[in-house]
Amino acid sequence: MLYDNGTRKWEELAKLAVNCLAWSHDSHNLYFDNYPNRDTAIFRVQISDHKLERVTSLGGLRRAESANLTAPWMGLAPDDSLLLLRDTGTQEIYAFDVDFP
Repeated sequence: MLYDNGTRKWEELAKLAVNCLAWSHDSHNLYFDNYPNRDTAIFRVQISDHKLERVTSLGGLRRAESANLTAPWMGLAPDDSLLLLRDTGTQEIYAFDVDFP
C-alpha cells in the first residue's frame, strides 16, 4: 500500500507477498521480493502508473538469513542494481589431508 499525501488516500500497488522494500534512487520505482513464495522473484512497481514488472527470478538461489532478520535481505546499490545476501556456508565444504611433523 502507498499513501498519497495529495489525495490523502491509500493505493494498492501489488496483490502478492511483499518483503524488503527498496526505493529506487530517483523515487520512481519501488523494488521488493515476494519471499517466502516457492518461486521467489524480485519485482519493481512504477509509482506513476502502478505497473508491476518481474525483474528476475531467484529460483535456486540460497539466500542468507539471520536471527536478526525475519526474512532474507535485499537492497539496491547507488546505481539501482540489486544487492542480495547469498548463503554459501553449507554449500562449499572441503576436507584436507594434513601430515603434521
